[in-house]
Amino acid sequence: MAFNYYCIDAGSQYCPCYLAKTDNCLICSILQGKEYCDCKWQGICVYQEYIWANGKIEERKSLCVTIAEKKYINDRLFTLTIEIPSDSLIRAYNQPGAFAFLRPANFLEYYDVPLCVMDVDESKKHLTFAINIIGPKSKALAISENAILIRGPYWNGLFGLKHIKSSYNKNWIVIGRGIGQASLLPVVKNLLRGNNRITVLLDPGNLKVNLVEKEINKLGIEFQVFDLNSSFHKIRLKEIIEKSETDFIYSCGSDAQHKFIQNVLNKVGYKIPLVISNNYQLCCGEGICGSCESMIDGELIHLCKIQLGSEQVLGG
Repeated sequence: MAFNYYCIDAGSQYCPCYLAKTDNCLICSILQGKEYCDCKWQGICVYQEYIWANGKIEERKSLCVTIAEKKYINDRLFTLTIEIPSDSLIRAYNQPGAFAFLRPANFLEYYDVPLCVMDVDESKKHLTFAINIIGPKSKALAISENAILIRGPYWNGLFGLKHIKSSYNKNWIVIGRGIGQASLLPVVKNLLRGNNRITVLLDPGNLKVNLVEKEINKLGIEFQVFDLNSSFHKIRLKEIIEKSETDFIYSCGSDAQHKFIQNVLNKVGYKIPLVISNNYQLCCGEGICGSCESMIDGELIHLCKIQLGSEQVLGG
């Protein structure tokens, strides 16, 4: 391996996947058609699991679910809450970086749209998503009334997941802008369980509204309203990093936002791990279609499945 990465699905019920059948496994050299073992060990032998399963693949199938609530925030933005019938499935979605493909119940699979999980209520078995109405896929969801199809769960909705999962009693800055705020709540809730101290900065962006404002208040966290395009707040960000003795930063927004924060850290010489939302184009979620492929350090990487650090994704 030229650099350190791992597959988000390895060790889960969805491993091995269909890539193993065509010698395209992302981490197992034998299931890549080679004659020797040279994998990035993740505590599990994917080849052994494939042999034991006799080549059987556990699929993520589309599930028809009931719409519990649809709430419009403005004429271009709404939240969609659906009811998941399985306790184990709702728990699988209750992870930072979780996302799913949604489409109306009477539409073809071409209308599948990847959406990050905005919030989870395990007691009610509810999943909530935020949808910005832009094109035919989001418009189709907007006109759905009773039921939709959901396919998942998928978990590679952010890069740097290991920092969130292992963090305990640390200082975090969480920065969310526009529709990117949709992935913020699961991260914050996970960090709170680890007794971490969190500073939340919210920039409404083009939406002109802070999507998670009420939910953040309910968690007992005070947030600051930011404008990442203003010179004042760019300077203010540096001051907050210094004052809070920051250990980690999570950026949920555009790639331009990620790179801006990375540049701030580089200019002041701070070696602070940056966790970022995954903004790559996702189509199948299984590493098959190739829409999420990117050449990184000389390797063709499937970013719907592969976990990397932000410095590898952003290049710096």
